[in-house]
Amino acid sequence: MIRNFLKAEKQQQHSAHDGIGSVELFEVFGRSDFQSSIDFIDRQVIPPKSTVGYHKHGNNEELYIILSGSGTMTIDGIESKVTKGDIIKNKPFGEHGLVNDSDNDIELLIIQVSM
Repeated sequence: MIRNFLKAEKQQQHSAHDGIGSVELFEVFGRSDFQSSIDFIDRQVIPPKSTVGYHKHGNNEELYIILSGSGTMTIDGIESKVTKGDIIKNKPFGEHGLVNDSDNDIELLIIQVSM
């Protein structure tokens, strides 16, 4: 199966995890596309001054792969600058959020796997 993540259908997500502003969400693959424990692969675009709110996950791991842009990622209370090429691993039961504090969009792929 081949899908182009740039051509996935766009959804507008307001206040992602109680964040500020809206983000664009493109579901590339959903749970029903896998036989493994992968929950989804999404592409997300976060405009300047928008955020994915700080939130806690359950029994799953999530990878954020920064395709373009830069911002501030908070993981378990620790802030770090992130930029194009960074891969962020969000651990099970961990807390995280992403702030676009730049003047350009952040574009990322998100992969979530259940334990």
